[in-house]
Amino acid sequence: MSELQRLDTGPAGAPPAMSDANPPEQRLEDLERVTDSALAYLSLDDMLAELLDRVRSSLNADTAAVLLLDEDRGVLVARAAKGIEEEVRQGVQIPLGRGFAGRIAAERRPIILERVSKPEIVNPILEQTGIRSLLGVPLLVEGRVIGVLHAGTLVPRSFNEDDVRLLQLAADRAALAIDNARLSEQRAVTQAMQRTLLPEALPQVPGLRFSAKYLPAGSGVKIGGDWYDVFQLPDGRVAFVIGDVVGRGVVAASVMAEIRTGVRAYLVEGHDLGAVMSLLNELLVSIGRNRSATVAIFALDLESEELSAVSAGHLPALLLAPGEKSRFVAGAQAPPLGVCPGQGYSVQELRFPAGGVLLLYTDGLVERRGESIDLGLERLASAANAAAAAAEAAGANSLTFADHVYAGLVQHVALEDDVALLAIESVALGSRLELTLEAAPRVLVGLRRTLGRWLVRHGVRPQIRFDITVAVSEAAANAIEHAYGLRDAVFNVECQYSEAEVRVTVRDTGRWRESTRSDRGRGLMIMRELMGATEVRHDESGTAVTLVKRISEAS
Repeated sequence: MSELQRLDTGPAGAPPAMSDANPPEQRLEDLERVTDSALAYLSLDDMLAELLDRVRSSLNADTAAVLLLDEDRGVLVARAAKGIEEEVRQGVQIPLGRGFAGRIAAERRPIILERVSKPEIVNPILEQTGIRSLLGVPLLVEGRVIGVLHAGTLVPRSFNEDDVRLLQLAADRAALAIDNARLSEQRAVTQAMQRTLLPEALPQVPGLRFSAKYLPAGSGVKIGGDWYDVFQLPDGRVAFVIGDVVGRGVVAASVMAEIRTGVRAYLVEGHDLGAVMSLLNELLVSIGRNRSATVAIFALDLESEELSAVSAGHLPALLLAPGEKSRFVAGAQAPPLGVCPGQGYSVQELRFPAGGVLLLYTDGLVERRGESIDLGLERLASAANAAAAAAEAAGANSLTFADHVYAGLVQHVALEDDVALLAIESVALGSRLELTLEAAPRVLVGLRRTLGRWLVRHGVRPQIRFDITVAVSEAAANAIEHAYGLRDAVFNVECQYSEAEVRVTVRDTGRWRESTRSDRGRGLMIMRELMGATEVRHDESGTAVTLVKRISEAS
């Protein structure tokens, strides 16, 4: 065979090697057994196990193994083996072009190794298990190498052209089934990762209304690395994040997971937005292998209505402010993550008043093949303005803002790329404010900021705001500590504004317990000093602390 390479035929005078002696009729039966189409209906692991059993039997071989190509890393990974199971257990990886299997994949042709010895092999397990001769062929799908199939014997063997034809036919017939099974496996992993990494539900934040759309252009391994996230920061601000990882499938999803985790970790540690983006950039640079992503991060102070923004190569967010023309903000002022080591990122400060809308999105929403991105951005602005008008006309029972934008842009368009869209609406707070909060100390900062924004909305002056906020925070802290301890639970805060007074009730359903700490017990004293009236009621359903502050003379 012109494409067959035979290596190391052994020293002169060596005893003749064993050869296969099966008659032609047996060979035909072997071919039918090895290429049985029923293999395609098995799971990948079951199919490989059955295939290798049939290969060993048909070739009278002692070992058989399949190594699959990891294209991203350029290595062959042992996936299944018979007779040399240790190769799989140890996770053997062979670089392309090196050793027996690496050369088969790189040169895309069968190779016979008549004597197993260095330097022809880089996998010591082949020698340690006593394998004397090897025959290997590439696994090809439409001319693309996906792996290597090889068989070996524990005694010297002179594999002939019939052996090569048999093994190559087995590889050719099995390659497509292997590739399909591997894609199904990767599809399941990718979809599971997507479901895990995208928020199950957007948070409930008083004064903000969230809506989102995520639509993959394909399914399974065609899914890209588009994602969004919303969460509260330790300082009480609310973070909005949108990102798009270059690539698709498991690799893109895994990079997305690393970035998403990194964003949360760095922000929780207290880094400012510019530093967070620099840290993420260095993270991707250190991973290497041409990983890159565009990301935009926003942090909103609800009380001051100040919005901080930073972007790493991501498309600009669209801001609709009441009484103003819609505009794109926080454009791609710096390269994407993972491109330039040591890259710095600047932070932009914006106003995000009540009645405003912020749209974060990925490029699949606006990009169309063969046209300028500016046309896509113009369509987005028009769709967003129409959505704002429709939402105002239809009221609270209408479609979400994200639904309106999606319907105006891509509902009847074949998607060429994944779409992630996150809409944040700043809603004016009314005279009544009701909160249900987790009974954990970390919620207190957010409670104080939300309460402060509500009081600002009603024109309550700073000193009165301070008194109310501190008193309510103390009542909430007492509810968390006394009523629940370490047990998971929630508590409620009900606020009512009138021109004469502000009335707040902090209600829990736990059993009130006196604190044993010497520095506690001052909560009620603080509340009574700061508020005009303080009432504590205990019953079987829990405890309610009602705080009243007269403001008519100060409003």
